[in-house]
Amino acid sequence: MKRIIIIFIFCFSIFSLFAKNEISISGVNEIEYIYRDRRIEYRNYLSNKLQFQMQYKNFRAGFKYDVFYPRHDRFLDIDNVVNEDDIDDILKNSEKNEYYFDEYFLQFETDEIFAKLGTYDAVIGSGMVLHAFYDEDFDEDSRLTGFYGQTFFDKWQMQAFYGTMKNDNFEDEYDRVGAADFDFDLLTALKFGANYTMHQELTDPNDDEYNRKNIFSERIDFETDIFEVSAEYASSKDDNDLEGSAFYSNITTYLDKFTLIGEYKNYEYFDSKISDLPFANHSNEPLDDSWQPGFDEQGFMGEISFLPDYKNEFMINYAEGWSSDSKVKQADFYSEFQHEFENLIFTIHYHHLEQMNENIKNWKKELTPAMNFDFSLGNFPIIIKTEYQYIEKEQGTATKSHYEPKIQTDVSYDKYSFSLTVENQIGESADGDDEEFWIGGELAVNILDNTDLRIFGGKEKGGKICRNGVCRYQSEFEGVRVEITTSF
Repeated sequence: MKRIIIIFIFCFSIFSLFAKNEISISGVNEIEYIYRDRRIEYRNYLSNKLQFQMQYKNFRAGFKYDVFYPRHDRFLDIDNVVNEDDIDDILKNSEKNEYYFDEYFLQFETDEIFAKLGTYDAVIGSGMVLHAFYDEDFDEDSRLTGFYGQTFFDKWQMQAFYGTMKNDNFEDEYDRVGAADFDFDLLTALKFGANYTMHQELTDPNDDEYNRKNIFSERIDFETDIFEVSAEYASSKDDNDLEGSAFYSNITTYLDKFTLIGEYKNYEYFDSKISDLPFANHSNEPLDDSWQPGFDEQGFMGEISFLPDYKNEFMINYAEGWSSDSKVKQADFYSEFQHEFENLIFTIHYHHLEQMNENIKNWKKELTPAMNFDFSLGNFPIIIKTEYQYIEKEQGTATKSHYEPKIQTDVSYDKYSFSLTVENQIGESADGDDEEFWIGGELAVNILDNTDLRIFGGKEKGGKICRNGVCRYQSEFEGVRVEITTSF
């Protein structure tokens, strides 16, 4: 890694010496301060993430450097630790001072060729076979470090890459991934793709042993003015002779004011880190929280959207999923109606999700009716979101249920935005918590033309949270969070 960093520093120096007037520089710097309460005294966290890029004609080079004092592990659960003396040890082991180059790259690009050396994202087809990227919401990194190349021709294109990926089981160890992927335009409306992917997963770092998995896949896309169809199939086999398969297809049909969408999935022993399997349901949820996606599942999804005029919109979505022995099942229903008045956009939606796993005697049901109001009072755009969720869980012979009413208000004026969320738990949850209460507010300010400030204070439940125009997944949190983002 040190050699690669030296190479990039050398490239930056060459750019600066010979092309000062033709170099464009851009970047983003993110500073975050966290003050958090976790059964112990408040802990302070400070981080800085700098992204920097330089471009000279067809060449681009860049890096991302992260500093953590210490690193904040937002998914670390210490609430269930019995021995108080163990908490400090757990925090010290998982939340350390860190500083490192998170990514670095050198790339060359023309209309026909794209080449990149360093850290990169990669995707094949729908992502079912491979999707290498950094998922900031869940702090999961499957990016590759190595070489990526892509060529474009009149009727076909090719991408090939080889690199290393962080191993999930061994710290500071890496898997190896390589692929060759082809796309052909057989007709104006018909495309065909074929791919070979190799994933060598490290199993023993001492003896440098890997379990190699070979994946072959094909895909087809057909598009007309009335409908679009795509289908993708993949098969895999590793050194232990474990064979897997995956099939995913979808169709979208346009019939005047109606849009119809259908999806189908069938996965067997295809639960790989490099895969990003489509869930084929509105919630983007696995069959069950304890079920590994891709291991054994089938399912379908259907959706109907109706736009009778520019003021009204209807949508209904239903999906089912199941394992081959039908002991793990899921049902997902979502409906939405939106009407646009002269000065108000009114939205009402309802979500019903059920998951069952007979293997471990688990069953869960979530019912979530909600209403949103989007309007303006003078120069103040306002959004009000309300929902009244009901959650029921059965574990073994015990059944518990509770309600979670929630209201959120977002108000904007000029360069200021403020969001306040209040949520309450009525009844005892499956975790044993009773009468939980969450309240939190966030202020977002554009303090300079290129600098945004966000300040959050309070307690939030976690999950997907949308406020002040930004959606992200948050873990349960209590404390203060300050973010300053500057672009240049």
